[in-house]
Amino acid sequence: MGKKAVIFDMDGVIFDTEKVYLDIWTEVFEKYGYKMTKELYVTVMGTGRKNVIKTFLENFGDDLPIEKMYEEKDNQLFYRIENQGIPLKEGVKELFSMLKEKDYKIALATSAKKERVEKQIKDKWLKESFDAIVCGDDVEKGKPSPDIFLKAAKEIDVEPENCFVVEDSPAGIKAAFSGGMKGIHVEDLKVADEEILKYCQKNFKNLQEIKKYLSYEQIDNNSK
Repeated sequence: MGKKAVIFDMDGVIFDTEKVYLDIWTEVFEKYGYKMTKELYVTVMGTGRKNVIKTFLENFGDDLPIEKMYEEKDNQLFYRIENQGIPLKEGVKELFSMLKEKDYKIALATSAKKERVEKQIKDKWLKESFDAIVCGDDVEKGKPSPDIFLKAAKEIDVEPENCFVVEDSPAGIKAAFSGGMKGIHVEDLKVADEEILKYCQKNFKNLQEIKKYLSYEQIDNNSK
């Protein structure tokens, strides 16, 4: 058995961001006379700016002032990050600590741009926990393309088949599957549906359950 790794998405997995995102998008859409729904937002989670813009224009028409709306969304989000912070998901520290003890490599692969990632990951311990950080602007194609996960695996020198990917979005789970990795879905805004279950190896309600699973998974592999 070669080196093993866990690659994490950021929003909705490490940080409790998705609910904040949905609140901000809902406010911005309302301001411009449109209605954002949770159902629509879930379809674009984790897919990157290009895909979000494409999907919103398809749903609301070409007259949607999406560039202006995106700018407002970004400003509101940065304000919240700077002034209120975005809370970590419960169980992050314990999970990372266990992974380090078991000699897993840890990488971050997020559709967010580098500028926001740097603002959001302020804690020294968290920043230093990652063996590699790959952002949305480091790759050409966003999720569900596997490029961002494959780049992360390459940077930490772990074969794709030895990588777990922890994701909350359908696009991220598909990307992990396409890259030949083991997708682990953690529920956030999106409860696992048929499509997610088709592409993920396991589905869990929280990071504590994932910690338990990966600690046993490592033991099982060592015993083979």
